[in-house]
Amino acid sequence: MLTKEKRIEQLLEQDDSHWRWGWGVAIATVVMTLVIATQSKLYAPLLVFISFFPYLCFEWRKTKLLLTFNEDARYQRLVYTDFGVQWLCFVVTICLLAAYYADSLSSVIVIVGLFGIGVLSILAPYVINRNLHTLDAHHVRGKELREARNQRFHESKTNT
Repeated sequence: MLTKEKRIEQLLEQDDSHWRWGWGVAIATVVMTLVIATQSKLYAPLLVFISFFPYLCFEWRKTKLLLTFNEDARYQRLVYTDFGVQWLCFVVTICLLAAYYADSLSSVIVIVGLFGIGVLSILAPYVINRNLHTLDAHHVRGKELREARNQRFHESKTNT
């Protein structure tokens, strides 16, 4: 089993290898959003897909890396569950928007559904990461990864 420091190093290395893809995807998303938004409001579900699918791809790569950190079945199940919740929120958001634009749902139901998805997408990873940390003391939480990124950024700034 890897220590927390080694895990942070591997997660940061993965971030380093994907930064170009991240910027490319962000720029492509803005361009595609502008092009599609001018066409018709019926393409709103497509905008959600274009905006969030690349994020899910990056999260899947992070999930695969996290799975290598601990062989425990409960740990791996929780890591899969974290990604599954994100995927579920993504699919339900697209379905809600598609149903709304097909005049199958009222705007109140869609707003309540999107609010619920937002709450679920914020609270579920928090609870799952807390459980992962109880199973594995070396589990890297999002806050710790952000702090390592910030520290690395400040160190690189002072070195130049």
